[in-house]
Amino acid sequence: MKKLSFLLVLAFLTLAGCSDSDNNNINNLNNVNNTDPCSKVTCDSNSSCQLTESNNANCVCDSGYTEEDDVCINFKLVNCTDEAPENAQSEIVEVEITWDATSGWSDPEPCEWDCVEGYVQDGTACLVTTEEVPLDGFGEITGQCGVLTPTELQTDQHYYYLNTIDFGNDTYDASDFIYLSSGGQILAETENAGGSSSWSEVFAYEMLYRCELGLLLKTETEIIYDEQGSITDILVEIDQFKIGVSVTRAMSWPRDTPLDPISTQDLLESKLLGIQESTQNVADVDVWVKQILHVLADRVEHVDVIESALEDIDPLVKGDTIIIITVTDGLDDFIYTNEI
Repeated sequence: MKKLSFLLVLAFLTLAGCSDSDNNNINNLNNVNNTDPCSKVTCDSNSSCQLTESNNANCVCDSGYTEEDDVCINFKLVNCTDEAPENAQSEIVEVEITWDATSGWSDPEPCEWDCVEGYVQDGTACLVTTEEVPLDGFGEITGQCGVLTPTELQTDQHYYYLNTIDFGNDTYDASDFIYLSSGGQILAETENAGGSSSWSEVFAYEMLYRCELGLLLKTETEIIYDEQGSITDILVEIDQFKIGVSVTRAMSWPRDTPLDPISTQDLLESKLLGIQESTQNVADVDVWVKQILHVLADRVEHVDVIESALEDIDPLVKGDTIIIITVTDGLDDFIYTNEI
């Protein structure tokens, strides 16, 4: 009887020992199976670990990033877009583009370009340069033309020039639009900041384009200023220098009467002071190295009055402004009435 009891106790102890061992093994196995697969994965910056449907760990780019060459990025450097026209050469540089989940990569900025030697920029085209000025256009130009040089455009001295544009018996109308330069066409179709001087501004620019190969950079309302005040009419480029251009008209009414010297001097002083103010207030992005006061006179007899008025103006008021007087001849009423 004692032997049987001993065997029963031994069997119980053996069974109990086996049960504990089995439970421990099962618990250890469960702990291994419950380990997060992402805990064993290290993802690069701008990415995080996510589980696939098969419970595998996978690094996925964060929102706003995309994978490229095994790296999550939201910007990169690429070459600018070469959009240079014929007879031009681009400056190929790297520019930054950015990633958007909806639209993808942004478009790179266009490259800056310059016309090759022998060509001059006219809007978005490069035209053959000619040393014979004036260039073709509406109206016959005589007098001082092609006179502005880098020296005049960089010094702090004052300069004065006189020329003429003769429209003969052909007054400007809509059919003559095709004879304007591309810059002149832009000005002709763009509203200015007020007043009634649009066509005088168009033909002041045409004179600078045809005589000095000036290129339109910005119209009156496009020029940026740091402070409010007087503004200039046109921003042009001559010999790669930014030049601010203000335009005024010297006219009498009735048209065959002389100019009044006092009102003429007041007009010129007001424009010259306005030039100084706009030069002081213009933003860095548009700052010019020189300014031009372009006076359109409706009669050659007005030139003496204008010159006398300029002589009486304080040199500090004239400053380093280049003054160009253009006498208009022929059927020029549209310049002074602003009607075509």
